[in-house]
Amino acid sequence: MSVPSLAQLTEHRGRAILNDVDDAGQTVDACTGTLRPHSLTVKTGSASLATRLVHVRMQDTSVNRLRYGTEVTVSSDNGALDDYLLTLPLSGHGTFRYGNDVATASPNRGVIIGPHREFAFDFDPGWDQLVVRLDRDRVESIASALTGEVGSVDFAVALAPSVVALHGLLESAMSLADSEVADHRPQLVWQLEQLILETLLMTQPNDRTPRNNTSHGRPNSSRVRQAMEFMLDRLSEPLSVTTVAEACDTSVRTLQQTFRREVGTSPLRWLREQRLERAHALLTAAQPGLSVTDIAYRCGFFHLGEFGTAFRRRYGITPSKLLTARP
Repeated sequence: MSVPSLAQLTEHRGRAILNDVDDAGQTVDACTGTLRPHSLTVKTGSASLATRLVHVRMQDTSVNRLRYGTEVTVSSDNGALDDYLLTLPLSGHGTFRYGNDVATASPNRGVIIGPHREFAFDFDPGWDQLVVRLDRDRVESIASALTGEVGSVDFAVALAPSVVALHGLLESAMSLADSEVADHRPQLVWQLEQLILETLLMTQPNDRTPRNNTSHGRPNSSRVRQAMEFMLDRLSEPLSVTTVAEACDTSVRTLQQTFRREVGTSPLRWLREQRLERAHALLTAAQPGLSVTDIAYRCGFFHLGEFGTAFRRRYGITPSKLLTARP
């Protein structure tokens, strides 16, 4: 899933809060409500504002498409900050200053800023972006579960290339939040948000990045079996490693280390393989009327493109071809 594709989904699923608005006060009020408190300055001699803001709310996370249509500076206000802002540029160029750190943003070069320092962003007239708002308390809570340490999280401002792994999760969360499934099982959206935050913490450098410490204790096979049973019983749910560790009454670090020693892979990679095996079995013996989408969701795959790619890589055939090839 590319950033432009995420933008299209945002336009399709979201609510247009501003559409070519030329009033700075109205722009600031709307963006403060959906993102964070700030001030806005239009560069002297520039064209008038033409702000468009489209908002998709999940639970504690939101995705927002925001463009100003002219050259502006966005900077700190006096309001309290309780979020992290992940910016995925669509077009144009921006300079992000966060405390003493400076990063240049453009398509394929995103940034993330936290709630701890003053900020100032300069955007050119062609700037267009997706801004993912992440709840501070949940980021810090998951970081504590991953590392065993309590405190704030300070990310490197420039996004690492591996953060692209978030795109598919964001698509899945946006699509699920707007579906009938979420009406009956809202916890699925919450669990997908957990995966988004875990993935960010594991892929974007930060001062709480988990380190693989060597454990000298004897592997706890019963703990691994317990984790496997827990995951197998919930293949249809978007489980996070934090959820699995909590269910097994252990830390994320201990679970990951023990799993790697005994199984040779991480808990979530093992879970992905079990989901693929379950999907293969269901496709091979599918009942009439059962679709690839039905099977993907039953096996915990909420991004159909990634499901198809992983399935073909594993079995050498696409899910749809296997389904239609059955007797």
